[in-house]
Amino acid sequence: MTARWLAWSLAVWGGVLSVAPLVAQSFDDQTAALLQRLEAAEARIRDLESRPVAEGRSSGEKDEKSGPDWTVGYDKGFVIRPADEEKHPFELRINGRMQFRHTGFVREVTAWRDNAGVIRPVTSRNDFEIERGRLEFRGFFIDPALQFYINMDSDTDDGHVVIFHDFWVNYEFSEAFNLFVGKAFVPGSREWLNGSTRMRFVDRSLATTFFRPDRSVGVWAIGEPAEKLHYRVMIGNGFNTSDLTPDQIDTQFVYSGSMWTDLGDYGQGYSDLEWHCEPAAQIGHSFTFASARGRDASGAPLAEEAFVRLSDGTRLTQTGALAPGVQVDHFDIYLYSLDAAFKYRGFSFNGEYYFRWLQDIRGNGPLPRGQMFDHGFALEAGWFLVPKTIELNARTSQIFGALGDAQEYAGGINWFIKQSHNWKVTFDVTRLIQTPTNNSGTNYRVGDTGVMFRTQLQAAF
Repeated sequence: MTARWLAWSLAVWGGVLSVAPLVAQSFDDQTAALLQRLEAAEARIRDLESRPVAEGRSSGEKDEKSGPDWTVGYDKGFVIRPADEEKHPFELRINGRMQFRHTGFVREVTAWRDNAGVIRPVTSRNDFEIERGRLEFRGFFIDPALQFYINMDSDTDDGHVVIFHDFWVNYEFSEAFNLFVGKAFVPGSREWLNGSTRMRFVDRSLATTFFRPDRSVGVWAIGEPAEKLHYRVMIGNGFNTSDLTPDQIDTQFVYSGSMWTDLGDYGQGYSDLEWHCEPAAQIGHSFTFASARGRDASGAPLAEEAFVRLSDGTRLTQTGALAPGVQVDHFDIYLYSLDAAFKYRGFSFNGEYYFRWLQDIRGNGPLPRGQMFDHGFALEAGWFLVPKTIELNARTSQIFGALGDAQEYAGGINWFIKQSHNWKVTFDVTRLIQTPTNNSGTNYRVGDTGVMFRTQLQAAF
């Protein structure tokens, strides 16, 4: 019945469209033409209904004469791809991820005082949130080497809005040279580059959050010039210019690079989910340089410069941060880090040491110092109590600086429900002492001293 109704609809619309050129024809001629259209449409529908549907293909598949032959299925994501890539060079893979998290914090102090003399409250917390509710789209177009990636992100602790978190187009010339343009990580830290999907704990360490750069729009390259030797280099708008507009950034670029090598088949992520029967390791280092210059039209330092905090949590560009009444609006930042990681039979550890230099510091008045040096490290270890399923973890990170030190001590457990990061429950407890950084993703709040406990369900496809 549906097929006949569709055939009649096609015939009627075809007749309507043919009225104008057939005005001179007789009524009988028009009727004959309509009947011919009806018979052709019915024959076409019978042909489509009788055709078998191939496994993994949509029922709307077309033959070679009428259009592309598409396959639809799941391959590390929902995938739409042509059967003939040369004739129809396009592929789309869709992935999604959500981290549903409970965060609690029991304060041990009621307030903290920054280096400018401002007293700020410290509060406890107890709440649910959706962290990193994401949809990812990737694939290629025109040429299999011409690829794209779009990451749409939403967080309930960031105004419940959806943003383009990462967005790039790249051309893979070879394994040694893959060129990208768009928005992505500034590659200044191994734990930062490794992403949040395969973290050992609920999120990154305190030291990584304090020292690392952020995202930026720019040009970068990734490659493997020799077996198991990798690099990533970038020129971008700034050290931390994620989601900033052109009038909020200066004219200075950031220059950053990372290089690492695998010893054995290290794989991805810090946990030994693969259960290595032979020892595997990874070592590397990263370097980043950026300059911050100038003020906006209102006379305030540009938003790009506001990312730097001192080791006690004071924002560098805050009035009075280094001298009463003086506001910093000019500095250079150098960041260097060393990293190493190891896996063997369910045991794993990873660590990274950071060195940060602030040089040529200037403001709208005299300052007691023109340079500052901070350093610190993060160290983690894990062991599978039940192979590929239950993992026990420990972590510490430390920050040392001219205006004070900060510490983090944590323990936790992972339950890999399907022996995968895609369906995982994580619980951790963290002792924080004088947190000098502020980040909603990692749940650190500047000035916090106390105990933080988190439970997270990660679901991904």
